[in-house]
Amino acid sequence: MKCSECGAQISKRWLFLGLPWSKYSCSRCGAMFAGTILRTTLTSIAVGILGYLLIPAIKGKMSPTFIIPIAALTLVLFMGNFPGLIKRIDIAEPEIEREPE
Repeated sequence: MKCSECGAQISKRWLFLGLPWSKYSCSRCGAMFAGTILRTTLTSIAVGILGYLLIPAIKGKMSPTFIIPIAALTLVLFMGNFPGLIKRIDIAEPEIEREPE
């Protein structure tokens, strides 16, 4: 993923280890980003499925080859640049104009 303002790479460490409420500041331009509920939900489901399949594979009750596609999906969700997974939080949202009553 890259900064939407200056194009600098977003830290891989933050993408993997950043909690849903944590904020990331771009090292080049200072833009602030945060993860969204969608990102939290998708990555939590992928990591949960990976963990659920990992235990039987470690115990030898399931083939480890089933883990590879789930691990790849999890990696793509953490690192992929999909719309709606992170948002810029240092700019004001546009206000909706209301008609006078």
